[in-house]
Amino acid sequence: MADILDLVQLNITKLLRELYTAQQCSFFMEDAMKKIMDRYYLSEHQAIELARLLMKEELITTKGFLPDVFLRPQYIHNFPIVLSAKAIKLLRENSADN
Repeated sequence: MADILDLVQLNITKLLRELYTAQQCSFFMEDAMKKIMDRYYLSEHQAIELARLLMKEELITTKGFLPDVFLRPQYIHNFPIVLSAKAIKLLRENSADN
């Protein structure tokens, strides 16, 4: 398993793009985190760390729910993924560069 900080630092754009795709391809927001956990073989603790890091960097929003409900083992896989405007802007800028 990759260290979560290495994963985020090296592949932030790729990770955000996959989060965005998972968000768009999931009928329920709650299904997206499970897809990311499976894709990157993240443990529950790594997924919690990832969610906290993304919230700290304001790359995902938590306006409609209380994140502490989901930021614990056995609940993290239901964490509702909603990319922030900052994250979407970053994705657009990176896609324009390519």
